[in-house]
Order: sequence, then C-alpha cells, then structure tokens
Amino acid sequence: MMPSRRGLAALAALAVAGPARAQPQPWPDRPVRVVVPFGPGGAIDILARVMAPYFPAEAGGQPLVVDNRPGAGGTIGATLVAQAKPDGTTLLMAELGATAIAHTLYRGLPYDPRQSFTPIIFLADLPMVLVVRQDLPARDLPGLLAMLRDAPAGISFGTVGTGHISQLTAVQLGQVAGPSARLLQVTYRSGADMVAAVAKGECDFTVTSVSSATPFLQSGGVRAMAVSTAAPIAALPGVPTMASTDPALVGTLWYGLVGPAGMDPALVGRINAVFNAILAKPEVRDTLARQQGAEVIGGPPEAFAAHLRAETARWAPVVQAAGIRVE
Repeated sequence: MMPSRRGLAALAALAVAGPARAQPQPWPDRPVRVVVPFGPGGAIDILARVMAPYFPAEAGGQPLVVDNRPGAGGTIGATLVAQAKPDGTTLLMAELGATAIAHTLYRGLPYDPRQSFTPIIFLADLPMVLVVRQDLPARDLPGLLAMLRDAPAGISFGTVGTGHISQLTAVQLGQVAGPSARLLQVTYRSGADMVAAVAKGECDFTVTSVSSATPFLQSGGVRAMAVSTAAPIAALPGVPTMASTDPALVGTLWYGLVGPAGMDPALVGRINAVFNAILAKPEVRDTLARQQGAEVIGGPPEAFAAHLRAETARWAPVVQAAGIRVE
C-alpha cells in the first residue's frame, strides 16, 4: 500500500529533523596530541611544554600530550599530522620548513604544505641569534662574512634540518658573502643540540632561538655575534643586528598550530579559542618572554593562514636561488 500524503509528509519531516538533532561531538573528549616535529629542548618544544599545563583548564580537563617526532627537517612529524583524522585530536606545532616551504625542498613529499593542513593559530614569534664558537677568529659579522669568502675548507654551521630557518639564514649569509662562500651543513635533532655542538667546536656557528642559546651564552660556551631582528633586543643588550650589515638579513622563528586538512570550521574556532585563552594568561606570556624573548601573537585562524602564505612567498626564492633540494 502506498503511504498517504500525511505519511509522506511525516517521513519527509523525519528525514529533515533527523540530522538536525545530531549534535557535534564535544572537543576534546579525549587527550589531545600535539606533535613537535623536532627533538626535545629546542624553542618549538619549549613553547609546547609551556602551554601544556594550562590546557586542561580550558579544555574540559583533557591533557595536552607533547609528542616529539624529529627527523627529515620536520617533515616526519608533519606527515603524521597530515595523514591523521581531522577531528582535532592530533595537531602539529607548525614552523617554516615543514609547513610552508617543504614542497620546494623535497621530491616525493607525502603531503603538500599548501593543501594538507588547516591553520588554527599563530602562537609566537621569536628572535634569533647568530652564535659562534669561542675561538672563532671572526669577532663580528663582517669578519664572519670574510671568513666565508676566504676559508679554503669552508665554514661549518649547525641546523636542525633542511628548510629550517637556521639553515636558510645561514644560506642567506653565504649569498651575502658572495659566490666564493663555502658553507658546510651539519644537522642536529634540536636547537639545543646544535648550540651544544658549537660550544664543543664541532661546527663554527649556528643561528638559533635566544632560548636555545641562553644557557651556553651564560656559561661562556659560545659568543653572540648578531641578532636576526630589525632592531636590537633587550634580552641581548649590546649585540648588533644582522640587518646593520645587510638589510636582507632579517628573520624570526615563528610557530603556530595546524591540524589536518578538512577540519570543520566550528572545531577550528573552538581550538583557536582554547589556545588564545592559554596565550592570554599573564604567566604564559611572562614565561615565554623571559625564557625565549618571544612575542606572543594569537588571533584568528585567518591571520595565521595569511602569515603562512607570506612566508612561503618570501623564502621559496631563497631556496630556489641556493639550489637546495632533497631527493
């Protein structure tokens, strides 16, 4: 028997009302993992661990679990997040190499940083410092550039991976020094490891966060030669800027938070609100400023998406001009 018109109307009403009654799953309803794509001890790891204790109070009591997944210039950790479910339970601490320019560096990369992530929040901007081994003959940046031009065996520098800003800034130094410059790259697991290597004399210099360098500067293991910001910074009084030698030598470490592509905008808004609340806490801001010289940013997802696009446009030509490529 065919259903009556009233029966058909009732079925139609149920079909419409059913999905409308479905409520989205609360976030978070389980622990949230934030993947740090480098080893412990560096600036990106410190930032995640400073935020983690404040997460449960803003997120229904659920913990934020920091998961270090170093390797391949941050792309191992980034791949893990790019392939995760877009449910907000697996997030990535984003930085330049793995989430802005990896597509210009790696052949066969299993994700596309321009399409594989959902920007959530711009967390912080950190000044960098160029540190050198104590017995390096060069006493200032012009002297280091002269060494880069003239040293027959080359000058070695530490980095945490291809495409990381520690590498790109060193590459820029070589470009400023001129075509005869010879740079020898040595890769480490974290910012702390590469500064320790400079202190031991395993490499000549590195460009790293102020937080990673500070313990070694305080112990006298390394020398601060220049900072990467446009103006001098209070954390390192008397240390000149790289820009005073060449205006192109300006850059900062920046960190944000992304999730897999395809996240629901409402979920992104909820996660963004949680981390904005954490960043707004005076104790978090004070700790990051004291430990890292960091400028806390925050703001909406759209602002971080715009920053990612701008950094991609800025650094891709540097990568291409240097012929940096990973097979």
